[in-house]
Amino acid sequence: MENRNPTLIGVLAGAVLIAVLAIGAISAVLVSRPITAQAQSNGVTGMRQITVVGVGEVKVTPDTANVQIGVDTSAPTTQEALAQNSAQTSAIIEKIKQLGVDEKDIQTSGFNIYPTYSSDGRQVTGYTVGNQVTVTIRNLAQAGTLLDQVVQAGANRIYGVNFTVADPAAVLSQARDKAVIEAKARADQLAKGTGASVGQVLVITENIGSSPVVPIAMMDRAVVTGNSSVPVQAGTQSYSAQVQITYALQ
Repeated sequence: MENRNPTLIGVLAGAVLIAVLAIGAISAVLVSRPITAQAQSNGVTGMRQITVVGVGEVKVTPDTANVQIGVDTSAPTTQEALAQNSAQTSAIIEKIKQLGVDEKDIQTSGFNIYPTYSSDGRQVTGYTVGNQVTVTIRNLAQAGTLLDQVVQAGANRIYGVNFTVADPAAVLSQARDKAVIEAKARADQLAKGTGASVGQVLVITENIGSSPVVPIAMMDRAVVTGNSSVPVQAGTQSYSAQVQITYALQ
């Protein structure tokens, strides 16, 4: 009972030592990982700091509108339908130019030809040709007159009007400035409540988003006939920016 195998004891001791070292390595990894994540999310490890979010919003009146103007024509043959459509589309484009829209702001955005069928769906009774152009209107005061005039020139489809601004980058720049100011004010308020003061910026991140356009539903020729201009209201649009800033605390 007193005689022990030295070789067996050595093997067991080595196995225990390896197990202890492995457990220590795993513990070190588990402990170190959260520290790394914390350093990345909070700015600089070991520093007193505060992270805040600032939002800036700027409301502007749109100065530009995009509208799709279309012509649908039907005839017994594709040749007749196409000829009628081409004549009406050319007249509409000419009218748009006469109203002061630059040629670069008129772009063909759709063209299609499809058959029409009898009520039972078995016989082809003719063909319909559709042609659409996208027009950028830079003088919104003229938008109602333009819509009325193109209908009188032969347009029978007007698709949603989208309002925007010609220089959104400038508006977003103002929104960013407001967001930074708001973030600093929040940080100052929170720091003051704890007896600290805000120091230098450690991390700043912009949260990118987009501002929706303001649409007007599709209209057809029956809705906008007449001699008076179509009433068009651009309203206002909101452009916003959001920043997250980490400051050092003093």
